[in-house]
Amino acid sequence: MSGQSLTDRITAAQHSVTGSAVSKTVCKATTHEIMGPKKKHLDYLIQCTNEMNVNIPQLADSLFERTTNSSWVVVFKSLITTHHLMVYGNEDMTCLHLLGGIVDIS
Repeated sequence: MSGQSLTDRITAAQHSVTGSAVSKTVCKATTHEIMGPKKKHLDYLIQCTNEMNVNIPQLADSLFERTTNSSWVVVFKSLITTHHLMVYGNEDMTCLHLLGGIVDIS
């Protein structure tokens, strides 16, 4: 049995029902488990930043929503995931949305 909390499992199931694979993966990358985000979830999110049919604003909103969680573990993992996407994700897609459009391109 994994270390995911019941809340994590319910949230992931809700995203599965709505068909949002990106939000589900964000939820799974930012669980209440006291360990880093799983590599497979980070890799999937990086892959999503290179896809044309993925809603990047939804990805950014899902990560931002997780930063407002009451658990410091979830918030910390959200920040780690955001940092990982900004370093390794598609720069053109990720930075503009994760930084809210405030990017100095000079």
